[in-house]
Amino acid sequence: MTKQLPPDTDNMNNARSKWAGDCLRQFQYMTGADYEDALSDLLCNLMHWSDRHPFDFEAELSRARSHYEAETLGGQP
Repeated sequence: MTKQLPPDTDNMNNARSKWAGDCLRQFQYMTGADYEDALSDLLCNLMHWSDRHPFDFEAELSRARSHYEAETLGGQP
């Protein structure tokens, strides 16, 4: 079974996914994180990073969700 992807409003979501995958692979290379743990470990480390820089992780996560919804029409075709 193939996973149903949300709409791609500007035909850029494959590129966005590739960029994220490239970052995740670099993170795995740098840390030795397993594939299964890499995303949650990276998110955790970004929380630590946010603690030390002028960013509110929860606010940025909410902002990211808004961007995702805009880029996928909120999941509506």
